[in-house]
Order: sequence, then structure tokens, then C-alpha cells
Amino acid sequence: MKVGQKRETLILLAVCVVLGGIFAVLYWKQSIKVDKPDMEEDYSLNEWTVEDSSMNDSPLEEDKRIYPDEPNNELHDVYISVFPTKDENGEMIDFSSFDLHTSRNHEYNPTLNCNIQILDEGEMLDPLLNLDAKNATIRVRGNSSRGDEYKSYKVKFTGEDMEFEGQTILNLNKHSEDFSKITTKFCTDVLQDMDNMVSYRTNFMRVWIRDASLPKDEQEFVYYGLFTHIEQPNKRFLEARGLSTSCEMYKARDFSFRLTDAIRDVDDPDYSEADFEQVLGIREADSHEKLIEMLEAVNDETRDFEEVFETYFDEENYLTWLAFNLLVGGDDILNHNFIIYSPVNSQKWYFITWDYDSNLAPEEEVLPESLKGGQKLNQVVLHRRYFRIPGNLQKLEKKMEELIQNDFSEERIHALTEGYKPVLNKTMALEPDIGLLRGGMTPADLIPYVDSFDEIIMRNYQNFKTAFQYPAPMFVSLPTQNPDGTLHLAWDNSYSYQQRTITYRVQIANDCHMKNILFEQDAIYNNSIDTDIAFEPGVYYLKVFAIDSEGNEQVSLEHYEFDGASFIYESGVLEFTVE
Repeated sequence: MKVGQKRETLILLAVCVVLGGIFAVLYWKQSIKVDKPDMEEDYSLNEWTVEDSSMNDSPLEEDKRIYPDEPNNELHDVYISVFPTKDENGEMIDFSSFDLHTSRNHEYNPTLNCNIQILDEGEMLDPLLNLDAKNATIRVRGNSSRGDEYKSYKVKFTGEDMEFEGQTILNLNKHSEDFSKITTKFCTDVLQDMDNMVSYRTNFMRVWIRDASLPKDEQEFVYYGLFTHIEQPNKRFLEARGLSTSCEMYKARDFSFRLTDAIRDVDDPDYSEADFEQVLGIREADSHEKLIEMLEAVNDETRDFEEVFETYFDEENYLTWLAFNLLVGGDDILNHNFIIYSPVNSQKWYFITWDYDSNLAPEEEVLPESLKGGQKLNQVVLHRRYFRIPGNLQKLEKKMEELIQNDFSEERIHALTEGYKPVLNKTMALEPDIGLLRGGMTPADLIPYVDSFDEIIMRNYQNFKTAFQYPAPMFVSLPTQNPDGTLHLAWDNSYSYQQRTITYRVQIANDCHMKNILFEQDAIYNNSIDTDIAFEPGVYYLKVFAIDSEGNEQVSLEHYEFDGASFIYESGVLEFTVE
């Protein structure tokens, strides 16, 4: 081969090698990557424990595709025929039995058969429909609202293949505590776009009810006004969001993360499901062992709480849940109005919101500014221990600011509320809704009130910033009497989030307004004292202040309340009796 030909051959080979290399690089870059699980090749499932579960690092993520791109503000017209039904004792009861409900009493809870028809707004009932055929059951739902004249209802479909937007249970909420009447819809619509949170599908519904126990010529569909349907949190709810249905899920009823006598595992000889459900409503759970393990850890003051929290809770979910509730004024989460959820193969517990009626309300004037903005949450051991870790309040404030900038931006709020105004215009000037407006509101006040949501949210944020400049509120024990008639007084330690020195002041009076002071002592460094005077038998009132080195005064978590001829509410006042 000639020298020139040899050189050309070498150049050609070199070019081929370079082109081959380029092709290989491009092929590698264009190929679809494969996520390889991080597990040792010789791993045995016999070695698996929940402590090492890969799910422990998983955030709370729902499939947001379940929600429409834009909020659904359409009205549905709902017609319910309620039939006489035999109760569990075989006695016939009818729609009037719902009038026997009383506030907060869940023991009385009859279920009646009914027929339900859900139509589009303005659509007429088909005259050929058999409205006397049972296709559902109905009962009263709610807690404090059970005693109201206009109640909320739970309707469960029994008809074959019956559902509404993939749901077989309707929660028809009459929003008796809701000042705006659209707060549930607003809150769930905001949550639908919020990371680390789970929301609900909600619908506006106008409801008519027919009492089928009346004589035929007296039966008619009576207009009950505007309701908001909110999705039922159950297995179908979880499945629709891509969340594990193999789980424990509880609804808080009187639950403040204390391990009370009612919370026992199902195989405990003293276990009572009825007693358990007075504390936590069981949504999904065959065993309570994992719940009890978490509660034991949270309440064990000898354990490092940062480690406990990291083991059992997802901080982003917790912070987002807290920040959301504080911004909408939902600090009524001390012992209810939330759900805790944990997949079976995970140690983590996640918070899911529930019940929005008390949110976005006018400011509660009975509380001092030191107890607003979340300070009351110190009653709950989980929150109290979390708040006292340096830096955690700053994390919460940052999360609130993130939500204000994005989910609660002024533009976002007004975009949502504009969609609710046509519904309010069609319903709130009519009976019965006009008579159910709260706080002396008229229908003309509703739209300006809804337009102030952004101001209310910013007010709640400022309340948070102000309140946590004060020391943490504490619990005060009932005084005990010494042999000489003097009193022993004791209280929990307060805490300064700014690491300031705290002292205490004690007052005892014989009136709840603390006008006639019988005993007072200041500059107390310990959390107990004995009075230097004896007390005769009678009723007295105790108030303990925690005062930091900047002069900020905090009252205790006790309060005196009297709802008589005139309403009395005194924060930080403990009534006690000397025998």
C-alpha cells in the first residue's frame, strides 16, 4: 500500500472512531434513564422492619389530577325524600326524630331510609321518577351543630351503581358556625394546589327535603337552603389520591396527643371501642399498636424530642398543616378538627385537615393578644415540645410567608372568592339562610366580608408574630390547703422563645374579674409558693402571670367562663373552692 493510501486509511479509521464515539455519547444521553432501587443484592425480606422502611422518607403527596383545573362552583339542586324507618329496637321513627338531637351527643344517632335525586341547577324532577323508592340512608352529622334547627346530614347511597362524582357518601354541611357560608369551599379549593397537604372535592348544593311520614296531601319538598358537600375521608378517598389504603386513619374528637385510659390496643382486656372513639374516630385501623407507640414517644420527656419528631412525623406536612390553620384562623385544632393518617409500612404520621366552619371568622376579642396566633396550641404536648426547640418557630413563620406569597396571595384569594359570589347572590337573601347569618350580618354584608379574606389572613399572620413575643402560657394546678389554712400554689414552667429570664406573679381574689385582690406576690422564680395568709372556706379565683425580662406578661391556659344574663370570659383565671 502506498504511503498516501495508508495515510488516508488511517484518517478514515480515526474519523470512524470519533464518529462512533460521538454516536455512543449521543445514544447514551438520549436513552431513557432507569431508576435502580437502592437495595443490596443479598437482601432478605426476613430482615425487613418498619424502622428501616423506605416509606419513612416519603412526603405526603396526593395526586392533584383528581381536582379540576378550575374550581367547580356550579350549584346542584338536591331533593331528598325521608321515609319512616324501623330503628334498632324495631320501633318506627320518622324525620321528626332528628329534632331530638342535642349538641355534641353522638350516642343518639338514628338512621332513616330516603330517596335522593341530584340535579343540575334549575333542572326539574322527572315526574315519572318513583320518589318513594329507597336508594340511600340519611342521618345527622356534625358535633356542636347537632342541636341546631337546620342540621347537617350524611347521606349514603344504597342504590345499585349509584354515586356522585365517584363518591358513595355525601356530607351535606349546613355551615352553621361559618360567617361567610363559603369558607369550606374556599379552604378546600386553596388546599387543592398546596404541596404536602390533602384536600377534598366540594360542591355547592341547594337542598329540598320531603317528610314522607306526613299525610300525602301535606307532603311537599321544603327548601332547606344552601349546603356544601365535602368528600368523605375513607378508603375510596385515599385510593382516588394515590395514597395507601392499607393504613391507620383516625379523626380527632377529643385528642391532644395524650395517652389516656381510653386509648388501648384492641387485644387489651379493658379496650372499649366506644370509649376509644370518644377520643379518636376510627376511620381505618385493625390495631392501635402503632398509634400507642407514637404517643408513648411523644409523651416521654426523657427522650430527645427532635429524634422523636423526625421518627414519627413529616416536618413539611406538619409545618404546612400548622401554617395553613394559623393563617385561616383555624386554631380550633387543639383536640379535634383534624385527621391523622399513617400507611401500614411506615412509621410516619401525617396531618389531614378537617372541618373549616370556624375559619376566617371575625377576631375573637375575649382573648389577650398574648394567647392569639397559636399560643393556645401549647396545651397540646406535641406542639408545645416542637415550639420549644430553638429555630422551629422561625421555620413555621417562613412556611406561613411561603403560603402567603403563593397559595394565599391577594390575586389567588380574589380569583377564588369571585367564583363564589354568584352562589351567595342566589341563596343568602332567601329563607332559611337569611335567618342563619351570624354576628348580626345582613345579606348586604356578605360580599364585603368575603372580599376581606386577604385582610383576615394577614391579620392572623400578624397575630402569630405578636403572640410569640410573649412567654409560653402554662397550666396552673388547683391549690391545695396546708394544715394551717394557707394554700400551696403550683404551676407548670413557662418558656421564653427569645431565651429571656422569666419570673411569675400570683394573685388571689374573691371575684372572677380579679378586682378585690386578697393575696399577691411578685418576682417569683420557682413554679410554686405557699401563701402567707390563711383562707376561710369559700370560692376564690387564682391568676398566675409569666413575665419575661422585657416586661411581656403571659396569662395561664385556664379561663373562667359564665354564660348567664351577661357573658363573662376571663383569660388566665382559675376558680377554686376552699372547704
